[in-house]
Amino acid sequence: VNEFTIANAAAGAGPTLSSTGDEANVDINLNPKGSGVLKSGTAAIKIAGTETMWIPAVAMYPATTNGCGDIAQTELTAQYPEVKALPFDTSSDEYAQFAVAMPKSWNEDTITFQSYWSVAGTNAGTVCFALQGVAVSSDDSLDVAMGTAVPNTALAASGTTNDLMVNAVSGAVTIGGSPAAGDEVFFNIYRDVSADDQTADARLLGVKIFYTTDAANDA
Repeated sequence: VNEFTIANAAAGAGPTLSSTGDEANVDINLNPKGSGVLKSGTAAIKIAGTETMWIPAVAMYPATTNGCGDIAQTELTAQYPEVKALPFDTSSDEYAQFAVAMPKSWNEDTITFQSYWSVAGTNAGTVCFALQGVAVSSDDSLDVAMGTAVPNTALAASGTTNDLMVNAVSGAVTIGGSPAAGDEVFFNIYRDVSADDQTADARLLGVKIFYTTDAANDA
């Protein structure tokens, strides 16, 4: 049986919550009520859960086989935001790749994603991207197959040229290989033209990855 005690380590110090008893490792669960959060002073305490990372198109590269177009920079109005994106055409599935050395705190489970894109033109057709990945550990072969590709829900363009479009968060993407802490994960992203009907090139600006952590930090 474990008991929990609250005590001050020294005069003027804040209370310390500790556990004593037979168990060597004991989790302490603190559950704020309603929408409350754990805080240290006035600052919220960061806890394990969903995290995001942004992968811009400039960090991607066209695949050698059935690759998308090269990265292109488009000026819309001088000194306004310029579009730096990878173009994916309408005729066939085209691929780009990128890689991420995943945080140690990643739980090595599924991820989800959102794609950010635009089109030049007023066609309101839909665009769909799909993502797949494989994890590689130190001393593993890099010549390995990707996991199963998962598409996001096709999104209709606004009909206004050069609007930013953001697909809804995808379903769960299972990473191929045997993911382990500290792995590098290689990704394929492609335009799934069988699932969309946009008549213009889809310009991919980047991808937001959602992953889950099971540790407080990467120590």
